[in-house]
Amino acid sequence: MKANLTKILLILSVILLFGSNSNAGAKWGKGELKLNDFVVEKFIEYIKGKSSKSPYLFAVSVDGWGYNYYYCPAGMNNCEGGDEQILQECTRYSKDVECKLFARNRTIKWKNGINPGKGKASKISSKWSDQEIIAKLTELGFLGNSTTSTSTDTNSTETKIKEKKIVKKYELKGERSIALSWEGYEELIAGTVKFDEADYKGDLNLSLPNEDGTCEGNYFLQNNGKGTWNIACTNNMGAAGTLKWKKNGSITGSGKDLNDKKVKFTVSNKS
Repeated sequence: MKANLTKILLILSVILLFGSNSNAGAKWGKGELKLNDFVVEKFIEYIKGKSSKSPYLFAVSVDGWGYNYYYCPAGMNNCEGGDEQILQECTRYSKDVECKLFARNRTIKWKNGINPGKGKASKISSKWSDQEIIAKLTELGFLGNSTTSTSTDTNSTETKIKEKKIVKKYELKGERSIALSWEGYEELIAGTVKFDEADYKGDLNLSLPNEDGTCEGNYFLQNNGKGTWNIACTNNMGAAGTLKWKKNGSITGSGKDLNDKKVKFTVSNKS
């Protein structure tokens, strides 16, 4: 009887071990991935850390438009877990587009046929400039048109970066009104959006009804009319989602807050 019990425990241990390894592997991204410029900006922010906090996990949606990241307050190698939580949050922020883990600490783990997912070739230094990090992402196939080339030619990378800089962009500065509906609030929330779209970026500033606090955030637009947005509020609430820039200059957006409540907004067109 004791021998049979030992065999059963051994079999269960093997199943749990292999099951755990299989699930862990499924969390890491594989295949073609092109990062949105806003996600690249946030990845650079993640890599450089904050004061005593070190980068721990960075997750990306499979379409390259969504992200989420965690810092480790106790130092680079002193954090564990959080894989499932960061993926759930990332997927929710990305409007149910599946997310996978992209990096742990400062090593890019996503395997796309170029990036090995380990070692010096996949590691990024916090001391690098923004352009050096962009060049590395391009080299590893996460920016640009193709992930079939393994060329690390510096001149080629620099040319791509320069070409990106001289692309003609939509330019507009100023402020516009924003009307936002947030599930749980009966009143329509009104505020302003500060525009500086020479680089397709803008800031959001809102006051919540009933003196619940204020919200600040930002958005990033692509020249194809799509984009992402996020806000954080003084009442410990926040929300994120996607938006669409229309030809007449107006913007519509939708998303969810941290409690899965729907958030929608419209920004007026140029007056």
